[in-house]
Amino acid sequence: MKISERLKLVYENLVVGEDVWDFCCDHGYLGGAAYKSRQFGDIYFVDQISSIIQKVKTRFETYVYQKDHPSTAHFILQSGQNVDRKITGTACITGVGALVINDILSGLANNQNLQAKRLILGPHRDVEKLLLMIQNNKNLVGYQLSSKKEVLENSRNRIFYIFDRVLELQ
Repeated sequence: MKISERLKLVYENLVVGEDVWDFCCDHGYLGGAAYKSRQFGDIYFVDQISSIIQKVKTRFETYVYQKDHPSTAHFILQSGQNVDRKITGTACITGVGALVINDILSGLANNQNLQAKRLILGPHRDVEKLLLMIQNNKNLVGYQLSSKKEVLENSRNRIFYIFDRVLELQ
């Protein structure tokens, strides 16, 4: 399974040893690559469209699944903001607009399920607005922008923001 330069950038910034959450998972290539590497905890594929989740699950079972693998793959058919599990490790939300990313993060934070060590966000549009939305979101104060990365894809620069959870001072 060969991943694009865009997904390679995301993959290279996952937190090794931790769970990987692939929100709006599209084809499931990112989660599949993370699973195959055996470097991460459980892999979560999340999408609200049943046909996407079914295709990802079928592709995973056919080409990626390993019987003796120490991690488990989870397929969650639900909108990202309504996921009712604790989000740990790295949460990746790419390939959608800034408003969708903000809605997912806001929903998870409001339900106190956003506990990821790292957020990797790659909006397809309204890139500048995403930073403002996150800065203005009181529920995301525990996250700090650690880097901004760019990759050229189809003659277009794609921007990714990486936020790390900062420890609260006591």
